[in-house]
Amino acid sequence: MWRSGSSLLYALLNKHPKVGLMYEADLILLRSVFWKPSRLCDWASRWQFWNQALERHGLNPSAFDRVRGFRGAFEAVHQEFARKKGAAIWGDKSPNYYDRLQELAKTFPRARFIVMWRDPLETLNSIARAAKSGNSYFRRRGAKLRGLIGCEVFKKQCDWLRAHDKRVLEMSYEDLVTDPAAAVRQVCLFLDIPYDETLASLAGADRTAIYEGQHHALVKGNAIVVKRRPDAVDEKWRLKTDRYVNLWNRRYEGSWPPYHEFQGKKVLLPSFLERMIDWVQYHILRAFDSFTGFCFAMAPIQMLQRYREWKLRVGPAKPDIRPADSASHTSPVSATEL
Repeated sequence: MWRSGSSLLYALLNKHPKVGLMYEADLILLRSVFWKPSRLCDWASRWQFWNQALERHGLNPSAFDRVRGFRGAFEAVHQEFARKKGAAIWGDKSPNYYDRLQELAKTFPRARFIVMWRDPLETLNSIARAAKSGNSYFRRRGAKLRGLIGCEVFKKQCDWLRAHDKRVLEMSYEDLVTDPAAAVRQVCLFLDIPYDETLASLAGADRTAIYEGQHHALVKGNAIVVKRRPDAVDEKWRLKTDRYVNLWNRRYEGSWPPYHEFQGKKVLLPSFLERMIDWVQYHILRAFDSFTGFCFAMAPIQMLQRYREWKLRVGPAKPDIRPADSASHTSPVSATEL
């Protein structure tokens, strides 16, 4: 889920010489571009325009002109990035995969999935802080609702992977920041690669592909610092999160979410009406997100450029130069978010 520690894990794991992960490349969010006829499928240049994925990773869009199809494009680009590093393991780190794990598993049957959980309330707090820092993605209407209800969607997707015998490693942000060495050692065991003590530190990590922005400032430092911060969300959202976590605790017999500190002594459950309203709103928001991705896949580039320039002029704060559904606005950092 967004703001749950995946950037920290990415920075640590990518220090390993056998691992070459891209950072929030998110080609799957532009998958509709591959619906075009081959001669009109400008997926590489459009992807570059959309979130600068190729440029951020030192790749040339023209090098992939002859690649066709989503799977072929995904493999060619990610493998080339890993090859340049001399790494055998390739892939992508992004919170925008949280509701598309089934789709990825069906496209890449041999893929391994590392899932990062975090206390849902701390995820919402981090979303709120990123919004207050001026980040356009998290200033959107419904950002906190996406983050809360999305946790349940994410869990169902993860359960599907396990039910279909996919290789899954589940870990918690809280465990990662408390004992980075133990957490990264567990990841290395999962990936069948040797562990090295340097992987437990941010020192020397390559973070050139990570976007600029205050919400990514901590992951670009060299220290993993655990620091408790005041809640950034109001009581309404604190109590709402309590109700949902109480529901999930009962459903999963206390095993999920792995971390959450309830705010009150008497914790209720979300009413049927609250759940229905939230689910309807959530799916409307996500439908809009999908439509945004579709537009960036299909609309003329010149029109999209004019729209982006207009957004930069009229926005209340200078947004990242990326589309509204790009994960590049997302994903947290290091333990200071705790």
